[in-house]
Amino acid sequence: MTEVLITAPCSDEVKRRLREFENSCVFSFGDRKSDIGDAEAVIGEPRTEKIRQAKSLNFIQMTWAGADIYTCNGAFPQGIRLATASGAFGGVISEYVVGAVLCLYRRFPEYIENQRSALWRDAGAERTLEGKTALILGTGDIGSNIAKRLSAFGTKNIGIRRTGAPAQYFDEMHTLSNIDALLPRADLVIGCLPNTKETGHILNYDRLCLMKSDALFINVGRGSLIDTDALIRALEERRIAGAILDVLENEPLAADSPLWKMPNVLITPHISGRGFGHDPETEKKVWDICLENLRRYIAGEDIINEVDMNLGY
Repeated sequence: MTEVLITAPCSDEVKRRLREFENSCVFSFGDRKSDIGDAEAVIGEPRTEKIRQAKSLNFIQMTWAGADIYTCNGAFPQGIRLATASGAFGGVISEYVVGAVLCLYRRFPEYIENQRSALWRDAGAERTLEGKTALILGTGDIGSNIAKRLSAFGTKNIGIRRTGAPAQYFDEMHTLSNIDALLPRADLVIGCLPNTKETGHILNYDRLCLMKSDALFINVGRGSLIDTDALIRALEERRIAGAILDVLENEPLAADSPLWKMPNVLITPHISGRGFGHDPETEKKVWDICLENLRRYIAGEDIINEVDMNLGY
């Protein structure tokens, strides 16, 4: 019998689904702080120090899309297989991106303020997505779903990925080496990249200045993508029109950050792709991946979304 520790939130429905493994697994439940003990597999995101103390651990199935908590600190033990829940979040995050862009394009924050004051006043010219160019940094599950949904609005989608190979829903595909030439073309610059040594602060002040003055920056990938001080400076100098930030370099964002009070900035607390306690369908997708990978692990089959520690994803 395979001992499996589950540190992720586990509903009664999920526990019911675990019964299909009753002839092959013994389950225990805890949280990120729990000792792993003799468990051979973990579903969740145990702390690195707990992983290093584990005696029998062979496999960790994460419930997140990004693995940088393990790949960026150099402390993850060799020989332990790691998989993410990539594939569960593309739909919900892409809806966030479309909704947030439309919110700013159609000046909804201003109209909401007017409504609170019972003020019937035209806020001025709006913008539309039709005909805009979106530069999407990262074309995996999240980036591809964003491109798919934006294409319904008539956007031109340009992708940046490690290989530069073509992909569905993208009109053009490039590598990071072309970013300086692509930024001036984009109306929307959307960050979906993982946190790796190649992606940290690739958007600095000089690159922000390459963007159109009426362009929006949207980040739903990792906060490390952009230099926060550079972003603040670019916004203050009106080098870009605004930003939509669900992820930041340091979370939570400091209360004294100028970003909070900027009318052209929309900030959310890393919730664009949250499943547990948020969207039930996304949570189900996460567990579908986790349980399928547990089945594959027990059967000795290839695992979905297995992380390459050298690449960081």
